[in-house]
Amino acid sequence: MSREGIGFPPLRIDRGEGESILAGTQGEILRVDEFGGAIGVSCKPFPATCVDGAYLEDRWVGVWLDREFGECRMAALPLEDGLLEGASRESLRLTTNSREGLHPAGSIWSRTLDYEPMKMGISGESLVFTTKSGMYMVDKEAREIWREELPHWPEISREGISDRVVGVEGVPGGVVIFSQAGGVSVIDPSNGSTIYSRILNIRDRVSKVCYSEENGWMILLHSNSVIILEKIEGEPSLIETPGPVLDAESLGGDWRWTGWRHDGRISGDRMLEIVNMDGIGVGILGGLVLTNDGHWRKFGWDNDSSL
Repeated sequence: MSREGIGFPPLRIDRGEGESILAGTQGEILRVDEFGGAIGVSCKPFPATCVDGAYLEDRWVGVWLDREFGECRMAALPLEDGLLEGASRESLRLTTNSREGLHPAGSIWSRTLDYEPMKMGISGESLVFTTKSGMYMVDKEAREIWREELPHWPEISREGISDRVVGVEGVPGGVVIFSQAGGVSVIDPSNGSTIYSRILNIRDRVSKVCYSEENGWMILLHSNSVIILEKIEGEPSLIETPGPVLDAESLGGDWRWTGWRHDGRISGDRMLEIVNMDGIGVGILGGLVLTNDGHWRKFGWDNDSSL
């Protein structure tokens, strides 16, 4: 692993089996192995910010959004032959209103989305994604399986709270949808119908949701706290943190997280440990933390210096 870092400021980590995708703030994409080592070189397949992404079998599906040009593009990129550098932003401007449009370089398939995406996730061999217009399931070739209205939580609507989907996660027996205001729905993956719904009693907005079959759910909140939820129908447990948490990972029976100037972990028996750190961790991968300046460091208690 290079001491020089990944070469761009990261936005997030999309985790796969044995490898991950690092997405940058300016549309950069880099494949890395389970230890954070680069697989190939970074590139920009499409000249816009990649706002979400997920591994779907032998490919990675990304969503690119450019609000200035009103362009929203979803595409699947092959992994075996490496990622390719795409067209320039000027090319995007020139093709915005054309019938053909501009596609991410090397894409297996590419589709224009009519509405801004909110969140995507994987359910078995299919992709589930949400936009302002609804919820959709497609197969790996982008063939539609079903479409449904977004989950609705009347109590949230009556309060007049602005809400959006922030989590989509396939689990055994369903697809779980989380909303920013604390709404939770379990969706039947066969037809998109709602089979369970609840609202978490929280006083903050949900920013991100992390899932592990072993440890359940860690729900990251916008302020200085996270929620542990062992089961969807279970009682949420609030943990206060020194600053906002930006990413979490289940590792060895523990939840580990990183964020604004601190790392933290909580064991299965609820032993909580927090250590103050310099800088901001935006992603965590196998015990390594990716900081906002694009460098790797060891997680919390193992950290002697940057790698």
